[in-house]
Amino acid sequence: MTRVVILGISGLDADLLRVYGPSLPDVRRLMLHSPFLEMRSCFPPEPVPAWASIYTGLHPANHGILTSGEPSCECPIFSNASYAIDENTYAGHRQGASLPETFWCAASRAGKRVCVVNPLLTMPAEKGNSMMLAQPLTRAEVKRAGTPGIPSMRQLEAFCNELETRTLQQAALALELFQREPWDLFFIQWDALDSAQHVLWRYSDPGDPTYPGRNQYASRILEFYRLFDEITGRFRRSITEDCVLLVVSGHGHGRRCAYRLHVNEWLRSQGLLVAQERLQDMLPRLARHLPGRRSTRRSPGSIDRQASVARLVELAGTSPSGGIALNRDALTRRGESYQHVRDFLLQKLLQLRVKGGPVVNWAKKREELYKGAFTTRYPDIIFELRSDFGVASDLFVPLVTPDGAHRVISGEHTAQGVLLMEHIPDCMDIQEGIQEPTVMDVAPTVLQLLGLASSKHDGKSLVTPQRIGQLI
Repeated sequence: MTRVVILGISGLDADLLRVYGPSLPDVRRLMLHSPFLEMRSCFPPEPVPAWASIYTGLHPANHGILTSGEPSCECPIFSNASYAIDENTYAGHRQGASLPETFWCAASRAGKRVCVVNPLLTMPAEKGNSMMLAQPLTRAEVKRAGTPGIPSMRQLEAFCNELETRTLQQAALALELFQREPWDLFFIQWDALDSAQHVLWRYSDPGDPTYPGRNQYASRILEFYRLFDEITGRFRRSITEDCVLLVVSGHGHGRRCAYRLHVNEWLRSQGLLVAQERLQDMLPRLARHLPGRRSTRRSPGSIDRQASVARLVELAGTSPSGGIALNRDALTRRGESYQHVRDFLLQKLLQLRVKGGPVVNWAKKREELYKGAFTTRYPDIIFELRSDFGVASDLFVPLVTPDGAHRVISGEHTAQGVLLMEHIPDCMDIQEGIQEPTVMDVAPTVLQLLGLASSKHDGKSLVTPQRIGQLI
């Protein structure tokens, strides 16, 4: 009987695996045996919706887990708030809809012995033969090692040490649990690599505009990859031939944007966004005439939402992923067509240029990108900027400004996650015609390996049982 072991490593990046491969002996061997390396994330490639898709095999527009905090601009999209979603919060986001089933719940319900350790989203677990232990590295723990602003070298060292210590603790606990009994399905997840790359990227990337030159942290990201290579090796040496090993990441990691594109200011210049005129809004213009007074920016709250036709929705904070929400009531009052204005904005976005070059990679209607029960929760227009630009919502500022937070958070999620597989049973074939796996393919693949094929997923199994004639 096939058993499955899954190591979930948030932020594991396929390109960096290629670069660091010679220093990662166990992961490199796994890469050589695996039929896959890259796995496409969802859009935006944020941990919460991506891992929810891995767990459920559903597109975000169908599982409905788009946010884990207060929605940005009243749109329920992930806004870099909290990582934990309990059952009540989850049900609240889904407005009473039934919870989609995770792969571990499906396996447990079928009588499999299941152990899940430290999932990113704290979701309900089946009772019976299941064990679920949530020990996420909280935001508070990450923040303890540093303070707002540019971390000092001492703070950075404390930050790295805490991530490493917590990772080793989680790995030791996971190995102890794994060796306790022959689980049919074992899943452990870490987020330390993702957190480390967010903070350490600029120290190891000479192409980063804030690269400080030769420094003691230049190899720190590599050291974290070596740490996870060592942990992967421990599991590889602990499993038997009847265990399929998967190493999974819901997204990759790369350099964060160096510039902010102020989309609300652009919408204002197009006559589609109306700002409220209040004293506090006048301060940025008055400040230039007051010696010694620091400039003050307008906040997104100074938008007149009733009068505005369009406004920015930040899908993932200051990142290339953005959306524009249209106000149908305002359009009706203006006597303008929803479709006409949306087509106009799509055309204008694609024509938008900065310093002579296009700044928008693509722009689409939401229904061109998402199809599901929760499609209408996304903004009317979805777009992606060039990787060196992030969306921003300030008003009465230049269209483009440097990203002031880049020195603190210099790494960002990318769309290419990782899927490595080893020890695929002889009775299974790799599914034909799959050019690139997606985050939605993991759950059906795991269940197929366990002999529990299901048709309830948006993704498809990457493996298929061999026909009887092939086995003879």
